[in-house]
Amino acid sequence: MNKGLIFLCLACGLLALTIVTICVAPNITERLFDPDDNCQIFADSHKQVKDDKNLSDDDKDKKIEYLDKGKHLCERQKAMFGLEYASLISDLVFGFSCTLLSLLHFFDVGKPFEKITGLIGLISGIIGFILTLIYIIYSGYIFTNDNGGLSYTSDPSSIPSDYNPYSGSMPKLDKDRKLAKWNKDKTRYECLYFKEDDFGSVYANYNDLGKKQYNYHKDFAFPDDDSEYKKCNLNIEQKVQNNDFSTSDIYYLCKGFFDNLAQTAHNNCDGIYYGDSRYSIDDIENKYQYDKWVTSIIFGCFIILLNLGLAVFGFLIFKESDGTSGHVTLK
Repeated sequence: MNKGLIFLCLACGLLALTIVTICVAPNITERLFDPDDNCQIFADSHKQVKDDKNLSDDDKDKKIEYLDKGKHLCERQKAMFGLEYASLISDLVFGFSCTLLSLLHFFDVGKPFEKITGLIGLISGIIGFILTLIYIIYSGYIFTNDNGGLSYTSDPSSIPSDYNPYSGSMPKLDKDRKLAKWNKDKTRYECLYFKEDDFGSVYANYNDLGKKQYNYHKDFAFPDDDSEYKKCNLNIEQKVQNNDFSTSDIYYLCKGFFDNLAQTAHNNCDGIYYGDSRYSIDDIENKYQYDKWVTSIIFGCFIILLNLGLAVFGFLIFKESDGTSGHVTLK
C-alpha cells in the first residue's frame, strides 16, 4: 500500500474541501451570530431573581427557566461562531501544511524529515477531527432546533409571565403557505402547528427555510384572482374584523385572535394563508441561507473523515519511518 500517495490525496482533499466550506459557512459568510453577546449577564440575572424576596416561588421558577434558556441559546450560538472559525482555519492550515510536506516527499525532496511529516499528520488529524466534529454537532443542533428570530432578554424586570422569545420569528406554514384551517366542530380557525404549552411550535426553524413556502414561487407571487391563496390571505398588518392586530407575534394570533374570526368574516375560507413579506418570504434569501448551511454541514462531515484518515496514515508513516532508521520512500 502506497501510504505516501494516500497521505497526499487526503491532505489535498482536506485543503480543497475546507476552502469550499469556508466560502459557504454561515457565520464566516453572513455573521449569523454576534460573538460579542454577553452570556454572563443571564447568569447574573438568574442570581438576582433567585435572591429577590418580593417574587413568589412560581414567578421565580418561570423567570429562572426563561433566563437559563436564554443563557444556553447565547452560549451555543457563541460556541458555534468560535468553533466555525477555529475548526475551519485549523483545517485550512493543517491541510496546506500536510499537502506541502507530502508533495516534498512525493518528489523525493523531504526524505530526511519523513518521520516529522508523519507526526505532523497525526497531530493535525487528531486536532482537526475533534474541532470539526464539535463544530458540526453545534451547527447541526442549531440548524434543526433554532430559528433566526429567537431572542431572549436578560433584564428580569422585562420578563412577563408569558413573554415569547420567538415573537420575531418566521411563522411555520404548510406547503401552500396555509397558517390555519377551519374547524367546523369548534366553529373557529385553528393554527396547523399550534401547541399552547410550546411557544416555538408555530415558528419555522432554520432547517425549514429551504421549502417553497418560505421562498419565491410564482404561484404565491402571481396568484390567480380566484385562487384560495389570494382570497383567503391574511396580512397581519391589516385590521381584521375591527381588531387592530399589528403585531408579528403569531403565537398569540393562534392562541386567541382567531377565536373572534368567523368563517363568514373571512370570505368563507376553509383555511387562512400567510402572505406577509417581512421575512423575505417572497425572495430567495431563505433558500440561499439554507443551501449554504446544509453544504457546510455535509462538507464538514467529509472533513471529519479526511482528518481521521490523515491521522491514521500520519501514524503509519511515523511508525514505518521510525522502524526504518529515519525515512521511508513516500513516492
